[in-house]
Amino acid sequence: MRSVGTSLHAVVMRGVWLCQRREISSWLARWFPKDPAKPVVAQKTPIRLELVAGKTYRWCVCGRSKNQPFCDGSHFFQRTGLSPLKFKAEETRTVALCTCKATRRPPYCDGTHKSEQVQKAEVGSPL
Repeated sequence: MRSVGTSLHAVVMRGVWLCQRREISSWLARWFPKDPAKPVVAQKTPIRLELVAGKTYRWCVCGRSKNQPFCDGSHFFQRTGLSPLKFKAEETRTVALCTCKATRRPPYCDGTHKSEQVQKAEVGSPL
C-alpha cells in the first residue's frame, strides 16, 4: 500500500510540476513570442550624430523607441520579440544611423529610406 501511495504522490507532484511548467511557458510566450513582430518605420530620414570611440550603443531594431535611433526598451514592453543591436564605435566620427529600419547595413543608413516602399509607408507601420 505504501508504494502505491508513494507512486500516487509522485504522479500528483509530477502533474503539479507540469502544470507549473505550462504556466511558466505560457507567460514566457506572451513576453517572448516565437515569431517576432516586424520592425516599424520610425522616420523616413536617417539621424546624423557623433559616435564616441569605444562607447557601446544599443540601436533600436523595432522602430518603436521614443529615443530614436537608440533603444528605450519599447521592444520589450510592447512584446515584439525583437532586441536592440548592440555595437561599439571603433572611432569617434559622425555617422548616419538608420531610422526606417530597412537598411541592409544596420545600424548605419544605406539609403534604403529613399526607396518608394519606405516613402509610401506610414511612420509607425511595418514595411
